[in-house]
Amino acid sequence: FHSLSLLYAGYGLIGGIGLGLGYIAPVSTLMKWFPDRPGMATGMAIMGFGGGALIGAPLAEELMKHFASPTSVGASEALLVMAALYTVAMLVGATIVRVPADDWKPDGHVVKATKATAIQVSVDTAWKTPQFWLLWVVLCLNVTAGIGILGQASPMIQDMFKVTPAAAAGYVGLLSIFNLSGRFLWSSVSDFTG
Repeated sequence: FHSLSLLYAGYGLIGGIGLGLGYIAPVSTLMKWFPDRPGMATGMAIMGFGGGALIGAPLAEELMKHFASPTSVGASEALLVMAALYTVAMLVGATIVRVPADDWKPDGHVVKATKATAIQVSVDTAWKTPQFWLLWVVLCLNVTAGIGILGQASPMIQDMFKVTPAAAAGYVGLLSIFNLSGRFLWSSVSDFTG
């Protein structure tokens, strides 16, 4: 429809809410399954998001080629097929993933009280502090910059290095591998560094 407001509402607002809901559920669930390694648990969840481009970018390119016609580049049809695939994947995940019992813990795990876990702040209190908003702004800018660059990685690579779209998609896949590896690695390191 070539509508900027529709893009903002669909890709920005609705997509953002969907990503937020899709992000927090596995993070929260994995942390309950791995209370002894919360960094690794969150790393596994966010690794899935970081690795999404590894599957999504080539799939989108192939679907657009498949649906391309003299009057369309095939983007709408490709997005609809991908939405259907993602819906099925999310429904399967929602069906099989469950939180452990309240009294469950890994064998030999002893809960250690630390300075970080000893202080609990409610949401009502937290968002009245400047520290919360400063952290929120940093995260928002970080995510916005990351998504902006990753979203334009293929055209940037094609323009800078004069490679074919297929080669650029390979580079995007490589970026995705490093992205998902870094998310898992640095989150797991936090289990040892605190």
